[in-house]
Amino acid sequence: MWRVPILVSVAAIVVAAAAGVASPQASQTTLPGSPVVIEGKIVVAVEDDFQTGRATRRYFLNQSGRQYDLRLTSRESAGLQPGMTVRITGRLVGHILIPDSSDESVAVLPGPTR
Repeated sequence: MWRVPILVSVAAIVVAAAAGVASPQASQTTLPGSPVVIEGKIVVAVEDDFQTGRATRRYFLNQSGRQYDLRLTSRESAGLQPGMTVRITGRLVGHILIPDSSDESVAVLPGPTR
């Protein structure tokens, strides 16, 4: 006899908890991190995996002694060379810089490359 009210109470708590967890994710429309515009020089590191025979390029942005790990898509990284000066418009999460999805988020600036 007491099982039904307890079961209903537990079910109500579970539903309320599930709604509370789902609401922030469903209403979250912005990406995490702070919006930024940062200019700096491109640094490229190649990581070789000899067991699988694969190499991975990692892109970084150096700006005034700071180094940011760039999370670029293959479209964004096309044509980037070490030493190029670029302006990145995106979001900063810790030391990771994530460009916006717009075509202008990675802009190569004029200047000498080294």
